[in-house]
Amino acid sequence: MRIAVLLASATLLSIAACSSDPPAGTNGKYCATVSANLGKINSPAIVDASDVASTTNLYRTITSVAPLAVQKEWATMTSNVEAAAAVNPADPASVQRVADMTRSSQQAAFAISDYTSKLCGVTIGTPTTTVPPVEPSVPTT
Repeated sequence: MRIAVLLASATLLSIAACSSDPPAGTNGKYCATVSANLGKINSPAIVDASDVASTTNLYRTITSVAPLAVQKEWATMTSNVEAAAAVNPADPASVQRVADMTRSSQQAAFAISDYTSKLCGVTIGTPTTTVPPVEPSVPTT
């Protein structure tokens, strides 16, 4: 009988210990991650492939620690960054797909900005594109 009581007590304690672990997406961790990377979020320095990979990884990290209130929105923005990283600037259809994704995700961007401002006291600016601008061809005469 004593063994059963001790086993039941140990089981309850281990369940309580597991349930007291904070979920990955906590407000504090989210705010700390966003605050530490605010410059990279607002003005990503995209020069080469490693910068694209770094920015993509940053967005994935933020998505993983984002509270549920904005986790879906961060996943949307991460998809945009991933799509922009894979765009072929010489293919107008590829560029158009990313532009369409960006336009369709503006609500997510505004929701993230508003939520983060209220929760963390920091301002995430208007997202910038990682797609290089397409230079219009000028006919030579």
